[in-house]
Amino acid sequence: MRHFRTLLMHELRTALLSGNTWAVGALFLALMGCIYWFALLECSRSPQNWTPIEATFKLFWFPLLCVLPLLTMRTFAEERRSGTLAALLTTPASTAAVVWAKFLAVWIIWVLFWIGFVAFPLIVDAQLGRAADARLHDPAMLWGGLCFIIVSGLLHVSIGILCSCLARSTALAALLAFISLLALTAAGGVMETLPIETWEWLGWLREPATHLRTFAHLQDFATGILDSRPIVLYLTGTLLCLGLSVLAVEGQE
Repeated sequence: MRHFRTLLMHELRTALLSGNTWAVGALFLALMGCIYWFALLECSRSPQNWTPIEATFKLFWFPLLCVLPLLTMRTFAEERRSGTLAALLTTPASTAAVVWAKFLAVWIIWVLFWIGFVAFPLIVDAQLGRAADARLHDPAMLWGGLCFIIVSGLLHVSIGILCSCLARSTALAALLAFISLLALTAAGGVMETLPIETWEWLGWLREPATHLRTFAHLQDFATGILDSRPIVLYLTGTLLCLGLSVLAVEGQE
């Protein structure tokens, strides 16, 4: 445990002192700020059935695909290329501790990015006053959506870590993470649009489809529905990806 805490603090300190992290953070805030701004403009032109924060969170997949791979691609691929990974693995710390420390460091940075985005709707709410709350600011969607990002981010970050463990270049690691996250998100979206319940010959897909409906999970979190199935999915998926990451790193020593 002592080695794990040391590794985690080292990874966080390195990330916070890295110009790449600040550049990726600026990209994330600029991207999410633009999405939220355009959602605000659309609501200001005519009444909508959704709030700007709801529309913004429904596009969570955009920064997920564009920003998160930039955070995870350097965790192992860059260290392997520079030769520092071999030296790190010769320390008393176990391979599992190294993988978990890098995973938690990236996950914390990812959550901090989203907490930074929360400042946008809070500023709008403070400037426009409480009279516009019903149209512009939905606290349930804001905090429920943030909880969804925190929980689902465990799986998303672990997928990026696994891709970095398997690749030998940062570009390939980012590409693998992009493809994997796109496949996971697209599968959830397709499952939501298909009327699987009415197809008798696809009855065996009903239960897996329920677990993969990512956007339905977001809506459940926003409405305060605590379903254990998506939580179990994200946690078990995270453990699986990290376990495979440990095996991948040990196999390349």
